Amino acid sequence: MALLEQFKAFIQSNELIPAANASILLAVSGGLDSVVLAHLFRQAERPFAIAHCNFQLRGADSDEDEAFVRCLAELYEAPFFVKQFDTKVYADENGLSTQVAARELRYAWFAELCTIEGYAQVATAHHLNDSAETLVLHFARGTGIKGLRGIPAQNAQVIRPLLFATREAISAYAAENGITWREDSSNASDDYTRNFIRHQIIPLMQEINPGFLHSAQKMMARMGELEDITAFFLDRWLRENSRTEADGTLRFALSDLTALPHTGHFMFLLLEKKGFTAEQCRQLGEDLLHQTGREIQSDRYRALVDRTDLIISPLVPQKPEVQVQPDDLMVTLPDGARLMLMPAAPMPPYPDGREAILVDADELVFPLLLRGWQAGDSFQPFGMGGQSQKLQDYCTNGKLSRLEKERLWLLLNGDGKVIWVVGHRLDERFKIQRDDAAGLKISYVR
Repeated sequence: MALLEQFKAFIQSNELIPAANASILLAVSGGLDSVVLAHLFRQAERPFAIAHCNFQLRGADSDEDEAFVRCLAELYEAPFFVKQFDTKVYADENGLSTQVAARELRYAWFAELCTIEGYAQVATAHHLNDSAETLVLHFARGTGIKGLRGIPAQNAQVIRPLLFATREAISAYAAENGITWREDSSNASDDYTRNFIRHQIIPLMQEINPGFLHSAQKMMARMGELEDITAFFLDRWLRENSRTEADGTLRFALSDLTALPHTGHFMFLLLEKKGFTAEQCRQLGEDLLHQTGREIQSDRYRALVDRTDLIISPLVPQKPEVQVQPDDLMVTLPDGARLMLMPAAPMPPYPDGREAILVDADELVFPLLLRGWQAGDSFQPFGMGGQSQKLQDYCTNGKLSRLEKERLWLLLNGDGKVIWVVGHRLDERFKIQRDDAAGLKISYVR
């Protein structure tokens, strides 16, 4: 099958461009692969625009690349976008390699262009050789299933319609169609790891197996299928064995987790998207699940081993203090919960202290203060006859997890006394003791 027909079939079979008339933004460097990509889009009569990044890394050659791609866009009567980047400066300021800096800059710009100009997707010219090189690179550095599937045909807004084609087939197509392109001299150097793999490792693999690229293609496809199957069963297990709270916190019974084979690797599948490293997940699965109170943190989440559950919760900033003034009818807490204050007749049945309390307003000294609990806090739990208890002991007796303790709000009187462990227990000193008391009902709305 001719390359153009394979190109059309690959787009269709992988559903890379769902809408036939969708205009695609092509990332064109001026090199062989991206110029052939533009030619194929034109031959396939699909609408497209061309975007070119001038990274200003090769002096006059970079400017000549830009001029070449501009002429190509004019020849194809395609909209043309170009941006020049201070790549070296960006890399130095952010502590990145030149290659990583260039990748961050171009994809950020492509996404911006799509948003502003209304392009459905960005198409890059990655091909089968690129994917095989990625496979070898990941294997050499160490990887899991995801790394062994090579480059995906689609990743969010980015599509790769040439991923089926070898570099040899692309070169042959260019020769057959009289296509000219710009050659990047850095591609011939082995200074970059990927170039070393391209020029040294892949040829050795092809000596062992002349059909290495297509064998690698089949293996990467199987790895992709295996990853999809794993994700399918992981999602099913999560639905059956997790409990989700309103703020996104997940709970798993420790007994369910420890019954699984290869718990450390399972924890990685479970937590990698939340920023946890493979080593953290291994430690959690192999050691920490058996140690109550232990935890690990990523930059966005924490995993806490409670008495019976593993709790995965978003990291929350330290609780600020919130004042309650005498004329406030509603106070919104930073976590989105609310405190409602309304005068109420002191008549039973009185609230139980979980959703609301009824207090003697004459005992209140404003402004009241809402804050998180602190070491050394104590109060007189309602029903204990005025006996004082440390909040730490109250939480332990109530079997509150560390996470639940951290979420506690205390409502304090202006004189520093605890009025309410919000959502749990009223303080004995503020209960209604007179029929003629000025009642104030304070409700906690999660």
